[in-house]
Amino acid sequence: MKKITYFFFLLTIAYSFSFCKTQQYTPADYQKGQIVFGSGGGFTGGVTEYALLENGQLFSKANMGADFVAVKKLKSNLVTQLFKNIEVLKLKEVQLNDPGNRYYFIQIKGKDIDHKITWGNNETAPKQVTSFYKILNHIIK
Repeated sequence: MKKITYFFFLLTIAYSFSFCKTQQYTPADYQKGQIVFGSGGGFTGGVTEYALLENGQLFSKANMGADFVAVKKLKSNLVTQLFKNIEVLKLKEVQLNDPGNRYYFIQIKGKDIDHKITWGNNETAPKQVTSFYKILNHIIK
């Protein structure tokens, strides 16, 4: 009798865990930190945009009117390091809004912040901004 009770107990626990699923968000409804980055302009004027949520979800959007589409989930240690880099590189303190015909941007969003850095070419942007942008572009490939 104890074996049957024990079996049903384990079966009940296993069954209850089958309903556990991590919460999926979109950049529009996520309340914690986000790093939004991308580029736009040029001949077509199109914009390519990516959003990395603090929970590791990565999204992409190809045009201004389009919705974000989930791309992949990044490992938590990588995401933690990227968000720490924002503080270490003092990106929240960089004041730059100098777009050109072809422009690049990094936007830091969170509960109490919405800070955007925009530049037209690598000469106008500080080294820490362009380096961080290159790292972000490397992880999406």
